[in-house]
Amino acid sequence: MATKDVDYGRNILTPGGVELPDTTPPTNHGHTPAAWFLTIFGIVGSVLIGLGMPLNSNPLIVVGIIIVVIGAIGGVALSLAGKGQAHALKR
Repeated sequence: MATKDVDYGRNILTPGGVELPDTTPPTNHGHTPAAWFLTIFGIVGSVLIGLGMPLNSNPLIVVGIIIVVIGAIGGVALSLAGKGQAHALKR
């Protein structure tokens, strides 16, 4: 099998170059209160679940699961309350 030179400067999606969408999202990359809430609660809950498994502690696992669920619900609630990533309007 022969090797082929690859042109890394060429955009494989559009040969003419990069095309931006009609509207671009904000530049905060998801650094919002809703995203941080979900991330922090998800990490804390996952750590508790991870600690509860080798310790064979069902209460610790259940508390971790509850924290993860609270984080998911709270993240969605904060996003719906306007504290999340702004979305472009669909046409």
